[in-house]
Amino acid sequence: MKSSACCFFGHRTINETEELKSKLNEIIEKLIVDENVDTFLFVSKSRFNCLCLELVTGLKEKYPHIKRVYVRAELRNL
Repeated sequence: MKSSACCFFGHRTINETEELKSKLNEIIEKLIVDENVDTFLFVSKSRFNCLCLELVTGLKEKYPHIKRVYVRAELRNL
């Protein structure tokens, strides 16, 4: 079975409501179940990304095979 990845990019500040959390959780779970998404990529400095990380972390209890990956926004000078 082919797996897929999902990337989250969002605003630093958001109007965080229970409706938003519920809808995001529903969408993320649908990605896992229906679209075989097993890898979730996150960047820093965004409340939206932090919220998504919290939701994916919660869903990891139900779907332990999913992976959370932190993506650095900048490369160090080589």
